[in-house]
Amino acid sequence: MMSEKQEIRNSVLEELHKIDRHLHRTRSLHLVGQLFATEEWKEAQTIATTLARHPEIATEAIILKALQEGKQIVLPRTYNATKEMIFKKYSENDALEKKKLSLLEPLETAETVSPTDIDLVVVPGVVFNAENYRIGFGGGFYDRFLADYQGTSISLCLDEQYHSFQPEAHDIPVTFLIRENQ
Repeated sequence: MMSEKQEIRNSVLEELHKIDRHLHRTRSLHLVGQLFATEEWKEAQTIATTLARHPEIATEAIILKALQEGKQIVLPRTYNATKEMIFKKYSENDALEKKKLSLLEPLETAETVSPTDIDLVVVPGVVFNAENYRIGFGGGFYDRFLADYQGTSISLCLDEQYHSFQPEAHDIPVTFLIRENQ
């Protein structure tokens, strides 16, 4: 039997997949533009994000803008056996490795960055609520990371991703949620 979270996640993913890809990208880039206007973005020197894949919010614009502005980008590398996630430095032409679910991650040999050196984490998610809690893809990597992270975390949310749900005890909210039509 599916949990409430799984049902909501599946329903929202289904809705996101129905959005025309061009429209999805346009809407994603609008949210990314709102991110660039925040003080948190302007002040951050080291930014953690992911290499998103459809139907996630497009992150390539975040990576390119950060590199153009001389900011350091770090990407997650996950370890399924230990459920650990660390961040590795990333530059535009760095080699990447295809991991579980075809996610691209930095190589093991890339330089690891301490969470204390990360100013801003752009946290992915499938569903978000009014208290800035999120339902991710089910691995729990970001909740475990955010539990000890002392910096700022921001998520970007399309209208279809905004729903009411009851967070679980282990869930960690993001600091800020940038919503469409907010």
